[in-house]
Amino acid sequence: MDDTTAKVLDSYKDALVANSEGSRERDNDSDSVDNDEFLELLEEDSAALDAFRERRMQELHSQMVAAKRLHDMGHGVLKEVASEKEVLEMTTTTKHTVVHFFHRGFKRCEIMDSRLKALTAKHMETRFISVDVDNATFLVVRLEIQVLPCVICFIDGKEVLRLVGFESLGNSDHFTADMLEFQLQKSGVIQRKLGKLREENSSVLNFAKREESDDDDWE
Repeated sequence: MDDTTAKVLDSYKDALVANSEGSRERDNDSDSVDNDEFLELLEEDSAALDAFRERRMQELHSQMVAAKRLHDMGHGVLKEVASEKEVLEMTTTTKHTVVHFFHRGFKRCEIMDSRLKALTAKHMETRFISVDVDNATFLVVRLEIQVLPCVICFIDGKEVLRLVGFESLGNSDHFTADMLEFQLQKSGVIQRKLGKLREENSSVLNFAKREESDDDDWE
């Protein structure tokens, strides 16, 4: 997939996520993102017509259909689960899963959440979930989690990467989503590197104003 096609696909994924976030109080039958309507809007732009040949349009359409299917399955967002049973179920039934073990009130866990959220729509093929360690005591012991935040990546239920605190991210509260994306990509839990991430400026600015701190030991 070329970069131009990837950018349009990223926009479509963003629309899916934004639509679902804003539709909680609207009727479900009237707020779905329609693939054909999205392509029709693209075709109205003459510059876009010059950029997309028939083969590329067909490729884009198939990717959009796949993205819509994954979104309907719960992909594209960072979902907080309430129990370790859900963690086990998702990591064993989903091929690519990123799990953030966090504790409420820990600043660095909030920072990690914000960076993970910047990746979710772009890497919709991967399931991103988070779980409060207070609700996953068995897994905390079984996985020997002692420092938070702790992000563990699974492929077919097997651990392929563990990020403890910000050790692999420059040991700084100001690491970027691109840096996190690079680490996840090396493990194979996410694949595509085309397109541009859309970080929430408010979150980045808020955290940048805070004083850097050490990782949070948690036992």
